[in-house]
Amino acid sequence: YEELAYAISSEAQLGTDDEFGVAANILTRLQTGKYGGSIGEIIRAPGQYEGVYTGRSRYSPDIVARLKSPEGQAKINEFIGTLDGRTEFKGQSMLRNRVASEDPMFSSGGNFYHYAGQ
Repeated sequence: YEELAYAISSEAQLGTDDEFGVAANILTRLQTGKYGGSIGEIIRAPGQYEGVYTGRSRYSPDIVARLKSPEGQAKINEFIGTLDGRTEFKGQSMLRNRVASEDPMFSSGGNFYHYAGQ
């Protein structure tokens, strides 16, 4: 949870469902086995999570608590299903490239999620 929260602290729109979307994205990557064998490897892979490699991420007990809560656990599981194997996401600066019918968002000010190669 600490490593998930570390990435979320700089990659998600904080205080919104986008936190659980980023967690679901990282866990989806872990499930594929193509991005690394641990959450730490995945979030620290070169060029993958900008907030991590630029030093903006912070460990956050508050985010950990939200992820561990029954509501947080339910949302992560639900959002893994919604992602349906999507391993990539883009932020607001790339919103013009979003295909609303194909690329889910969990918060209007957060990220949108898409398949690799899309």
